[in-house]
Amino acid sequence: MVKAIVTLAVGERCWQPWHSFLAPGWRQWCELHGYRLIVFDQPLDLSPRAQRRSPAWQKLLAMASPQLAGVEKALWIDADVLIRPGAPDPWHCLEPGRVAMVRDVGSPLAEQPQWFKRTWCAILNNSLPADQQKLQSYYNLWGFDSNNRILRNSGVIAFSPLQHAALFSEIYNRWDDGGEGALYEMIPLNLELIQRDLIVDLDERFNQLAGVQRAVWISQRAAVQELHGMGAAPLDEHNFLDLLLERSYFLHFAGAHQLMLEYLRRRNHGQLLPGS
Repeated sequence: MVKAIVTLAVGERCWQPWHSFLAPGWRQWCELHGYRLIVFDQPLDLSPRAQRRSPAWQKLLAMASPQLAGVEKALWIDADVLIRPGAPDPWHCLEPGRVAMVRDVGSPLAEQPQWFKRTWCAILNNSLPADQQKLQSYYNLWGFDSNNRILRNSGVIAFSPLQHAALFSEIYNRWDDGGEGALYEMIPLNLELIQRDLIVDLDERFNQLAGVQRAVWISQRAAVQELHGMGAAPLDEHNFLDLLLERSYFLHFAGAHQLMLEYLRRRNHGQLLPGS
C-alpha cells in the first residue's frame, strides 16, 4: 500500500517556517506510518489567471500531480500544520473511495456547542467589512445557502489520487476565485464533493484550527478550557496552545501566521527563522 503526504510550500513566508520548524515532525510522522513526503516548493501553474489568485488554489493541482501516480492513499496537509508527535494515521478508519475532511471549526454545522459557534460567528463578523457582517458561513460569500451544507476545512484532506485526481484538476480549471475573504478553493471543493456524495467527516483532531480556538478562548476562557478538559487554572496563550496540541493530532494555524511563528519559536527555544 503506497501512501503519501502532499503539500505546497511556495514563497519564503510559507517555506521557511515549514522547513525550519514543521518539516522535521512531518518526516518523523511519515517514517512512523510509512508515508512518502511530496513537497511542491514552486507554483504548478504560472499562467496570468494563476497569478491573479492565491497559490492556495494550486493544492488542487498538487493533489492531481503525476508525482502522485501509483499512490493509493494520500493526505493533503497545508504547510502551516503542526503534527503532534505520535499522532495516529487517519487512514486506519477511512474508506478509499471517499474524500475525508474535518468540519470547519465554529461553522454552523460543526461539532462545537452552540455557544462556541455563536461566539466565533460574532468574532468573525466583527472582522469583516460592514457589508459582510451578517455572514453565517463562508458559503454565503459565494451566494449559496449554508443552512443544510456542512462546511469542511480543506487544510487536511484524505483522498485517493487514483480515484480523485481528475476531479481536483477539473475544479481548479472550472471555478474562479470568490473574492476577498472567500477562502479560495475551499467552497468550490466542498460543493463539488457534496454534489457527488464523495465527502465524509474526518475526526476533528486531525485539523484543529488554532486561530479559531484561541479567538474564542480569549472571549470565553473558562468555557473553552472546560470544553477541552484543560482545568480552571488561568493559562497564558502558549500554555493554552500546548494543551490544545496535546488534545489534537494536527494543529492548523490557518489565518494565524504570526501566532504560529511566535508559538513555534517558543517551542524551539527562541530560535529565529533565517533572515528574521
